[in-house]
Amino acid sequence: MARSVQEEALMKMDLALILADLSNPAPAAPAEVAAQWSKIMGLAKWAAFAAGAVGLVVAGVMMSLGRRHRSTAAADGAAGIGWAVAGLSTVAVAVPLVNLFM
Repeated sequence: MARSVQEEALMKMDLALILADLSNPAPAAPAEVAAQWSKIMGLAKWAAFAAGAVGLVVAGVMMSLGRRHRSTAAADGAAGIGWAVAGLSTVAVAVPLVNLFM
């Protein structure tokens, strides 16, 4: 039983459409996983912000204690402010940046 050229072409188009749907599925996590992931990421973000706040306080203490006769400690504290702010900025921008590309 020979197939016509049109039947062959239709079968190939149907197969191509099915394969096109399979080749690039949208990323989707199950609801339970998404809920737990959201909790984990929220906890990690909270911990990072808390660590950043502690870092800023420690930098301020180093600057105030190093004001007299310990200028190295004061300079290290002043440099620590930049690093703490950079870390806090990275944490604040991380999730929106990842969501932009996903």
